[in-house]
Amino acid sequence: MQTPGVDTSTTVVVLPDVSGLGAVSDEVLLELQRESGAARRRVDAVVAAISGELARRSARELGQGGLAARTGARTPEKAVQQLTGVSLTEAKAFVTVGTAVTEESPWLAPVADAVHSGDLSVATAAGIARGLGSPTADIAADDLLDAAAGLVEFARDASPESTAVAARQARERLDVTRIADLEEHRRSQRSLTWSPLPDGTTRMTAILDPESAAIITGAIDTITSPRRGGPRFVDPTDQDRAAMLDADPRTLPQLNLDALVDIVRLATRASTTDVKELFGVQSPAVRIHVQAADLQHGTGFSYIEGQTAFLSTATAQRLACDTGWLPVVFDGATPIDVGHTQRLHTPRQRTAATSHWNGCPWGDCDRPPAMTEMHHIQAFNGSNTTLDNAIPLCRFHHMQLHNNHWHIHQRPHGLVAISPTGEEVPLRPKTPFAT
Repeated sequence: MQTPGVDTSTTVVVLPDVSGLGAVSDEVLLELQRESGAARRRVDAVVAAISGELARRSARELGQGGLAARTGARTPEKAVQQLTGVSLTEAKAFVTVGTAVTEESPWLAPVADAVHSGDLSVATAAGIARGLGSPTADIAADDLLDAAAGLVEFARDASPESTAVAARQARERLDVTRIADLEEHRRSQRSLTWSPLPDGTTRMTAILDPESAAIITGAIDTITSPRRGGPRFVDPTDQDRAAMLDADPRTLPQLNLDALVDIVRLATRASTTDVKELFGVQSPAVRIHVQAADLQHGTGFSYIEGQTAFLSTATAQRLACDTGWLPVVFDGATPIDVGHTQRLHTPRQRTAATSHWNGCPWGDCDRPPAMTEMHHIQAFNGSNTTLDNAIPLCRFHHMQLHNNHWHIHQRPHGLVAISPTGEEVPLRPKTPFAT
């Protein structure tokens, strides 16, 4: 029986056979995972469409007469959660996509097409929809349409979390005049609270604005770097310090807290010797990136290395005035070479390289610049320690490259890491200036 006005055509989603998984090869297991992921995306697209209609029939103005309320749920998201058994986070994503990716939002047409074809997950689509928002008097729908198309392409080899960050940044680029307001809003959200617990410990909770986060996390990262997978060291003294930290029986969260306590204690009785003992050879630093012309004229935006939120150029000017600045001159998105004879890259080369890549560039890796070590793209030959031949990789992916016999190759669209079996992983800068 066909319901009037409802398309009853069906798409068959085939689930892979998972019997006897223990006997299949690694290649077959990976392919089964890909197939199941594709099947889930097709099913989730249907769930999102239904969730969107459920939300429309549960509009706030309908009050208790709304569909969600009639099922006993306070919100459409709660109703979706009850009906499907998913988490509330997933239910919110279904409703976001089901209500945003419609004919009423033509700027999200590339997202809608990718969801319906099963190429884009609902979680990724929700991140794009939330990040891009809606057109305004200052942001045209066509600009958002172009951004959405680019984000769908970006999402092919990026996680939902990374795509959501990219969507937010894309929106902010389209409305640079509001970055100062966004910066002030983020700063207004900062807080530090603590409360004693019955067992005698104290719980501390903090929300950090980007500048505060860069200062605090940068200092802790510097202290705990060897334990967190940071650079390996050549100097014997530094190697000994790294080995001691790596063998430390404390958990990483415990090390983080003890590092913060040591920093506060150090501030009350600071001396040069104390600083070197705590931080080793790497002094914690906040690096803010800004185009030279923007810094001069107070236009555009800036960002702190390792952070994803944009800052106003005024903040960059303030930090430059307060702490000084090291210029890294770019030709487009490529920093100029600053040396070529030594085996190890110089501090200035490392600064320029991390300015360009802004973290480990391996696919969707989220390791920040402080957690990377320099790799020669072409094997060291005695004279090629140049900026063009340098790429910062986190320890895991640096070892992946060497131990599993991957190599880096230049493609027309940029660098890629290629496995012995031909699998390719893009190596892309995480800096917004290179986007």
